[in-house]
Amino acid sequence: LQLHGLHARGQWPGAEQLKPVWERIGAHDLVVMIGDGFDEAAIELAERLAKAGRDVVHLQLLTVEERDFPFRDGHRFRDPETAQELLSDGSRVRADYLARFAEARRTLDARLQAAGIRHDTAFLDAPIDAPLQRLFGRRGGAA
Repeated sequence: LQLHGLHARGQWPGAEQLKPVWERIGAHDLVVMIGDGFDEAAIELAERLAKAGRDVVHLQLLTVEERDFPFRDGHRFRDPETAQELLSDGSRVRADYLARFAEARRTLDARLQAAGIRHDTAFLDAPIDAPLQRLFGRRGGAA
């Protein structure tokens, strides 16, 4: 619920701004990172934390539109983080987009797995706790 009011914008913090991360998060601490996983600096931080003995979990949050690419005809795509825009024909670029997006997700999955980072993906049309249930299992079951 806290994330609901946030808006994507800007860049991942620089090394100096992230210095408190290293001072506050000790070995064997649990670090949960939430995002789309396509910010190189965020993934590098996750890898560094995992290599330094932190228990890192990455929860990838993606929109239904990213997954399904339902766009048809002319469309203006706008990156909310950079404000860059691209005009394109949704039907014409759909297959290429879906193939490239699937490959980017496979590459990210392999990278996180190689670093020992547990990860799962949630789409915004599914229960928000589903990846947590898959990663950590159900609690409070019958004894």
